Amino acid sequence: MSYLNIKRELNPFKFKNIFISLVALMVFVWCWKSTEMSFQKLITGMNSMWAYIIGNPKIENSSFFDLNLNPRYLILYSKSILETIQMALISLVISIIIAFPLSFFASRNLLEVFLPGNSLMNAILRKVIYYSAFIIANVFRSINELVWALIFVTAVGLGPMSGILALGIHTSGVLSKLLAEGNENIDPAPIDALMSTGASFIKIIRFAVLPQTLPHFVSMVLYRFESDVRSAFVLGFVGAGGIGFYLFDSMRSFDNGSVSTILLLIVITVYTIDKISAYIRAKVG
Repeated sequence: MSYLNIKRELNPFKFKNIFISLVALMVFVWCWKSTEMSFQKLITGMNSMWAYIIGNPKIENSSFFDLNLNPRYLILYSKSILETIQMALISLVISIIIAFPLSFFASRNLLEVFLPGNSLMNAILRKVIYYSAFIIANVFRSINELVWALIFVTAVGLGPMSGILALGIHTSGVLSKLLAEGNENIDPAPIDALMSTGASFIKIIRFAVLPQTLPHFVSMVLYRFESDVRSAFVLGFVGAGGIGFYLFDSMRSFDNGSVSTILLLIVITVYTIDKISAYIRAKVG
């Protein structure tokens, strides 16, 4: 390729790039106006927001700066955060049990290994299995955790169990998608080599797929655990256990000092989990 051709290819002001940029800008402006976004509203409302944050001096604990450092409440909140982490951990295990096999059926390249050949029957079976797995994962992840929690609360009642089930179902859908994408991006050479020896599907997964996808798998699982912990913090809003119950109760009663205390504990917890996850990723990677 000549210098002029390379320069032409790298030119950012090609008609195609300009057209795409203009369409993107038009879509953004349309969304901005449709949702009534306005920096002016935010600026003019700053005084009201600041008044809410500093609270009313005549009302006890109405300020976000008056942390509730009562040992009894600190112990109560800490136990609730521990319960929240336990919820996220159990739900993660449930989601892995569902998502791990589901991700194989949602990977086109692995279905070629599971049902090899170009026969009409195998081709139909591959499509049926793929789209079934795709639809199940899509339904699981499309419905928000809060909605799942409301559904499970009607089945098992208030408490952590409904939150665990809600997180487990939603996360299994997300993990299935993420793991399937990792499966479809692996190097096919090891798979082809094992298939040529007549290795079984299980052996191909064990020796050709998992060694390539393990870092991606660990990274995605840790990412979802962090997300589940954050999601579990608000599931208490609908009675699904954890610290969210106390956060919602404090916000509803305008006990902003307790709200700040809970939020501070949440930030510390998320930061700690993030650091532990980063350490594990570094070791695995």
